[in-house]
Amino acid sequence: MKVLLISPYIHASKVTPLHGRKHGDNEMSQENREDFIASSALIYLASLLRKNNHEPILIDLNCYKTHRQLDPKQYSKELIIESIVQHEPELVGINCLFSGMFPIIMELIVMIKARFHNIKIVIGGIHPTTFPKEILKNIDELDYVVIGEGDTILVELANHIEGRNGSDITKIQSIAYRDTSGSVVINSRQSFIEDLDEIPIPAWDLLDFDNYKGDLSYYFNPKQHEITMRAPILTSRACPYNCNFCNMHSVMGKKLRRRNPKAVVSEMEFLNRTYGVNYFSFMDDNLALSKGHILSLCQEIKNSGLDIQFDTPNGVCLNTLDEDVVAALSDAGLVKTSLAIEHGSDYIRNEVIGKRLSREKISEVVSLCKKYRIKTAGYFIIGFPEETCDTLKDQYELMSQLDVDIKRLFSLVPFPGTRLFQQVVDDNLFSSKVNLADLWKKPVSLVQDDFLISPYDLSIEELVEFQSKFNYKSQRFESLWEDMHISK
Repeated sequence: MKVLLISPYIHASKVTPLHGRKHGDNEMSQENREDFIASSALIYLASLLRKNNHEPILIDLNCYKTHRQLDPKQYSKELIIESIVQHEPELVGINCLFSGMFPIIMELIVMIKARFHNIKIVIGGIHPTTFPKEILKNIDELDYVVIGEGDTILVELANHIEGRNGSDITKIQSIAYRDTSGSVVINSRQSFIEDLDEIPIPAWDLLDFDNYKGDLSYYFNPKQHEITMRAPILTSRACPYNCNFCNMHSVMGKKLRRRNPKAVVSEMEFLNRTYGVNYFSFMDDNLALSKGHILSLCQEIKNSGLDIQFDTPNGVCLNTLDEDVVAALSDAGLVKTSLAIEHGSDYIRNEVIGKRLSREKISEVVSLCKKYRIKTAGYFIIGFPEETCDTLKDQYELMSQLDVDIKRLFSLVPFPGTRLFQQVVDDNLFSSKVNLADLWKKPVSLVQDDFLISPYDLSIEELVEFQSKFNYKSQRFESLWEDMHISK
């Protein structure tokens, strides 16, 4: 059966990702920079569909350079219609990677069903996982919602639609649908994929690599390679940590599952040999969580003889980074890493967020990265309910003192499904009126700069003043604190 898989267009500078940071940050939010990266979700789903004798067709709407000349929304619709007419799929799957994408996805669903009445439509991702019942109750054009990790569920759904023997939707775990009476049914999750090596290599051959090439001359490039594109690589799924603002566990669970390092490097060798890829982005939720795993991966890269460079856009686990690990990563090709420090206040970082990360460890990791010539991006967040003048001062001081190359300061977003969201609801801390019943269609935030939470002991105006005077975009760190209205 033909299955059309779609990754909708994302405007990087306006959509709020899962963790309150620009997903896959490579200094890519500037409009004059070309940074197209393939959708890992699409090529993983496609590989398992194909293994089970289905025919996947991919539309990745984030790699087309023509978005600069055309209205991206209209272009996306035209491309989808053209593909459906050409391939006549029976099932269309749409990946809702970020909550902020959902309004666009609603338009696509309605548009597809209006033109092609018999096509079944399924969506997955973190937003549908959070609101499966509400979405199905309100969008008649949508047929199914995959809840959480969707590789095997999508295959079983395709089997069901095709009418394969023994296929019964009531037996498919972690999916939401309507029964014959029109009532929404939600099948519970029984398990995750334990052995990630059972998933075939992603369907890289279904992509046109020319669509992902661009001017990447601004990349940190100590080996002076000719870099025209980067490829996403996953070595693991899930994160066992329990940060109060993160809802990624609702998709991948909390049990860390790892790929065999040999399989990871084999995939990298294939991409390097077949398509000339020499720059990779490890997209794990928390790379280096296991010292043994990351050291084995680095050794496999070295053994392969790959002359590559790579970065870690979604961050690494600082607590497991010692000199042995940082040296091995550098030797294997790491040139840039993102450090999810979050906050300069020990109280906010450890007691409120739950990072269990000491200031001494942060300084140690930054120093080690400097020693091994690894470029560092430090991620920080403000706007927690417990924020005070003192915690903002701590934030400022740590950000000023740390010798990281890029400093990003973001406002906190209370995503549904997190401990933070429940706290904000329970204590009525939203800075403006929020209709909780409408969050399924109107995500809590579409842009990163809004302050959505009113702290217990701080005003929104004070947060805005701190944010503006900090001037994080220019990365200038003069002695601002003494001039600020907020003082200890």
